[in-house]
Amino acid sequence: MRGTPVENNSPPVQKQQNIAITSLTAITALLFVLPVILGLIGIIVPASGYFPALGKNNFSIDAARDFLAIPGLGLACWLSLKTGLLATGISLAGSFIILASFSGSKTIIWLRRLLGPLIAIPHSTIAVGLVFLLAPSGWLMRLISPTLTGLERPPTWGLVPDPYGITLILGLVAKELPFLLLLALSALANKPLSRQLAIGAGLGYGHFTSWVFIVLPLIYRQIRLLVIAVLIFSLSVVDMSLLLAPSLPPPLAILVLNGFHDSNLAARLPASFGAIWQIGLALVALLFWCISEKVVSKAVRFCRWRGWRGHSAELWLRCLSLFALLPMLIGVMGLVAALIWSLAKNWFFPETFPASVNLLHWQDMASYLMPVLNSGLLATSAAFLSVMLVFLWLYNEQGLIQRNTLLQIAIFLPLLVPQISFLFGLQIGLSWAGIDGSWLALIYVHMIFIIPYVWLVLAPAFMHMDKRHEHVANSLGLGPVKRLFRVYLPLLAMPIGASLFIGFAVSISLYLPTVFVGGGRITTITVEAVSLAANGSRGPAGVAAILQILIPLVCYMVVWLFLKYRFGKFSGMQGGGLYETT
Repeated sequence: MRGTPVENNSPPVQKQQNIAITSLTAITALLFVLPVILGLIGIIVPASGYFPALGKNNFSIDAARDFLAIPGLGLACWLSLKTGLLATGISLAGSFIILASFSGSKTIIWLRRLLGPLIAIPHSTIAVGLVFLLAPSGWLMRLISPTLTGLERPPTWGLVPDPYGITLILGLVAKELPFLLLLALSALANKPLSRQLAIGAGLGYGHFTSWVFIVLPLIYRQIRLLVIAVLIFSLSVVDMSLLLAPSLPPPLAILVLNGFHDSNLAARLPASFGAIWQIGLALVALLFWCISEKVVSKAVRFCRWRGWRGHSAELWLRCLSLFALLPMLIGVMGLVAALIWSLAKNWFFPETFPASVNLLHWQDMASYLMPVLNSGLLATSAAFLSVMLVFLWLYNEQGLIQRNTLLQIAIFLPLLVPQISFLFGLQIGLSWAGIDGSWLALIYVHMIFIIPYVWLVLAPAFMHMDKRHEHVANSLGLGPVKRLFRVYLPLLAMPIGASLFIGFAVSISLYLPTVFVGGGRITTITVEAVSLAANGSRGPAGVAAILQILIPLVCYMVVWLFLKYRFGKFSGMQGGGLYETT
């Protein structure tokens, strides 16, 4: 029959597959591995004392000695390690608790609808909102004063920043918990949940223990790489740390960033060694995380061996689920506080709401126009190019990367190395090439951070797409290009829209790559918001924070309305196939 797909293992076909594998490996290495390696080389060389631009023509240990002599270095490392591990652990546990508590109920349906807008909110926006909420004269203190505190003036103490990094942990959990919950929900979609829970019930396990013993280990195994990426990011986060972390001493990433931004260029040498030190700290955190995995695994096995059924844990699970939702609620309250501050004219402590509101801070929109346009253009370009590239990869050989572990590691490598540890070196390489501060370089760097997330959305959609549609198109004589436009694009419209939105949101939230690669010549609304909040400009910072939210939300609404208008009658297309609507 003409066009019927036939298995062909002839030598020419095998040779073409080998060429495809080699080519895809080379492209992936160039796109992801090379920038990270060049960035690391650009850090290791000055960390070794060699920096001809400053007259340092010999290798030495001076940079290492100067960095290790910084006061408070030990406390800075402990603060980073503590906040990163606790934020990741709490976020993962909270997402699993919410999943186990509300799965199959209407609550999880509403939560899933809210996860998209929550994930679209940049980290710096959450940090700005928490500053407005938890500062000594913040909205939370105003809500309880003077009724509960008796205070008529702002207290001399405050929750932001606290010396223990608790507020930073709260901010990270408020941002990362929705992300991990969405990953867990996506992983759960491919599991026979009802069958697994029925097996647990048949063995006498309660609802909680069925999840802990059977379901959650399978989900964690599938999202483990992304959990590690969250851990690495939490250890080295910069934009949230600038606003929420203590300053004496600050987290290690801020200590290193201060060295790179020092007016004395010689300070960049010890800062480069500090960037390498950050990688060492990340390896220590990974060691702790792996040990924790072993401990939790042994504990679960011990409980299973002892025959613990866990029927009494159901009530505790419901209580813990409410606490797990609390960080997201606090994050939303912070955003509301930012909106109020952007509209406030006179708001004296301890008034709960402003005595009067106006659009004074919003009237200066002209000053935000260029950062907003830059953010929109940068996010649109990087997201569209990333989706196109990943889509073409998957369309040509969708199983190749999934079968090759090295290629998967290469794709996720930019997320597995602390940003502060290679971006400065990459900036040096781009400067030598004469393209630092250019749109081309900035779009490219944003793409290497966007593509892993786009891959996470599109790869499962390709894998679960019903291949019979392609076989029918092939039997009708449609070539590869026509099959692309008439079969793949319509069937995968929902995942493509979701990946565009996620790529847009990731680009908007990137702070450190924009600061280093942009070289101060391309300012985005994220960079502007962090700068205004750090300088204490509450009204303008509130405006910038709201604009940070509005930009990705506009993208979300445009994508959602288009898909609803074009494919509203095919609600089952999210999984890569056409299903009857009921």
